[in-house]
Amino acid sequence: MNILVVHNSLNDSTSVSGVLKHYTLVAKEWIARGHPTDFLMASAGFRQLENLCPEAGRVSSDRYFDATSYLNQTWRYLPAYGWRLLNSHLVRLSKRYDVVYASNFQVFDVYAAKVIARRQNAAFIVKLQHILHSQPKRRGLFDHLFTITEHWAARTANHNANLIMCLSDPVKTDYRHLEKMLALTPSRIELVGCGLDFSDINPMNTTEKRYDVVFLGRMHEQKGVLELPEVWARVIEQIPTARLVVIGEGPQRSTVQQLIKDQGLDDSVYFTGGIPESQKNELLSSSRIGLSLSYEEGWGLSVTECLATGLPVVAYDLPVFQSVFPQQLDIVQSGNRKATADRLCYWILNPDRQLERSKEVSRFARQFDYRAVAQKELALIEKAIEKTQIK
Repeated sequence: MNILVVHNSLNDSTSVSGVLKHYTLVAKEWIARGHPTDFLMASAGFRQLENLCPEAGRVSSDRYFDATSYLNQTWRYLPAYGWRLLNSHLVRLSKRYDVVYASNFQVFDVYAAKVIARRQNAAFIVKLQHILHSQPKRRGLFDHLFTITEHWAARTANHNANLIMCLSDPVKTDYRHLEKMLALTPSRIELVGCGLDFSDINPMNTTEKRYDVVFLGRMHEQKGVLELPEVWARVIEQIPTARLVVIGEGPQRSTVQQLIKDQGLDDSVYFTGGIPESQKNELLSSSRIGLSLSYEEGWGLSVTECLATGLPVVAYDLPVFQSVFPQQLDIVQSGNRKATADRLCYWILNPDRQLERSKEVSRFARQFDYRAVAQKELALIEKAIEKTQIK
C-alpha cells in the first residue's frame, strides 16, 4: 500500500523534531516492507527528510515559506499554515494513496490529511503526539490560537478518522479529557509507543568525556530552555570546571545564548544548533549526564537517546516519564532549578555511580526499537483499511 504522511508543521531546513525523527525511522521500516511512503511538507523541510530518510518521497504543500533565518518570529508562520490548509484541496499528487496519515495533532496536519484522504478515497489516520490543552505553560497569544485550533482537530479526528493512535497512556488520558470538554463521543484509541534506531548509538563508556552535561532538545520555551541559564549558573557555583553542551535548534536558541553570555557562562557552554545525527551521537557519547527541563512530552525521544547512550538523566517530573521510564530517571520537581542543579552536581561528582547507572539505563532504553513500533502501526493501519473497504 502507498502511504502519505502529512507533516505540515515543519517550517525550516535546520530543526529536527522528535516527531520528524520518529516518522522517518518508521517510514524506513514501512518502505523496507514494501509500502512506499511519501511525506507532504513544506519544501523548506525537504533537506531534513533527505538526510534522515532518503528512501521516502517528498510532496510539497508550500514552496514559498522558509523560517530558517527567523525561527524566533513564530507569528510569521500563520499565513504559511493557512496556505497549507488551502493547498490540501489543490496539491497535485502523482500517485494514489491507500493511507493518509496526520503526523501531528494540529489542524494543519489533521484537516489537510482528512481532505487528501477524501480526495484519494484513502484511510484517514491520526497520531496523537501530545495535547496542548494539558500543557500548563501555554499562555501566550500564539499558544492560545493553537489550543483553539486543537478543538477543530479534535472534532475532525473524532468524526472522520478511521484510526487514532497515540504514544502513551498520559497522552490518551489528555485526549479523553479534551473529548469530554468538547462533548464528543469517546474515540477508540490505540497505544503504539515510540522507538529509535540504536545501531548508531554507542552505549559504551570508552569515548573521552568532554562534557559533564548534555541538553538535547528543541530550543523552545516548553522544553524549559529559558530555565537552563539559571540551572547551569548554580552548577558552576559548585563546580567551576563543569562543561555543558546544548544540542538543538529552535525559536529560543538566540535568547538562551544571550542569557548564558550575560551571566558570564559562555566559556562553559557549547551550543551546536542543528547538527547531523552522527555528530549528535558522538556528542552524547562524549557527555556524562543528560538533562531534561521539559514541561511537555508525549514520550521523550531525547531522553530515550540519552538513556540508550548510557547517561543518567536528571528530568522534571512529568506523568509520561513516570509511565514510560519508571525508576530510570533522576526526577526533580518541575521548575525547581536549585534541586535540578544539585542533582547534576551529584552525578558529576560521583563517576562510579555514573558508571553503575549507565549499564542499567542503557539496557532499559534499548527495548524501544522503532521496527517494533512501525510493525505495530502497520498492522493497525491494515485493519483500518480493511474496515474502510468493507464499508
